[in-house]
Amino acid sequence: MARLVSDLAAPWTLALASALFSFAACRSPEARACSEHYETAQQQVRAVDAKSETSVRASLVVVEAALTTCRTAQRLDFVEQLTKVRNELTGQLGLLERRAKRKPRRPPSAEELQKLEKEGDPTCPRGQAYKPEGAKEIRCTGPQLVEMTAAQARAHFEERDHRVKSVPPATLEVERGSERTTLIYSAPGAASPDCVILFPPPGTTWQEAVSRATGANPAKLELGKAIASAHGPLPFSVDEKDVVIRIGRCPAR
Repeated sequence: MARLVSDLAAPWTLALASALFSFAACRSPEARACSEHYETAQQQVRAVDAKSETSVRASLVVVEAALTTCRTAQRLDFVEQLTKVRNELTGQLGLLERRAKRKPRRPPSAEELQKLEKEGDPTCPRGQAYKPEGAKEIRCTGPQLVEMTAAQARAHFEERDHRVKSVPPATLEVERGSERTTLIYSAPGAASPDCVILFPPPGTTWQEAVSRATGANPAKLELGKAIASAHGPLPFSVDEKDVVIRIGRCPAR
């Protein structure tokens, strides 16, 4: 998660500036200790290397220490900010640990490349394509996100370094940086999600986000018009103010 530092630094800095302004008048030993630990944690997070397990782990230790101190001082505003950062760091550390355990992928053989060139790659959503070094363009032939089982969706996102969390009875919550995706299934073994909720990253249009999840031509998407899929027409709605997209039969808000 290369954007970890930038994602954390801006809200963290703003919160720190306002909190310390009101905190200056508080002179108890606990309050002073909280203030000092908070500033130290902020500096540590600013310098964190999001690709280094050692750096993320060290930042997590400092943030945890600040959390303990600020809880003692009963500074709930500081505790709230520190908890958010602690959760981000914990998630990033888990991602790095999973990545370290993952076996390196073996490059496809010449015969395998020829087969992929001819038949396509069923491990990526159809409508997309990629071009390995020394090979022709390979078409993707796999299911779209709105057509994936929970197992397929988990494999798809974990391969792309997203954090995936299962929520009983049959929901997947996916996150990477500011991008979030929720897939709600009727049952654990369902053939496809009943509902997909997208919180796309900044700068992504709703048309692009819907296209990535469904394979639909973004230029032909119309609000209020269902999208064709292998499992039948899919209604969708877009909250353009908060940039939230709901595809399928989603529960009432």
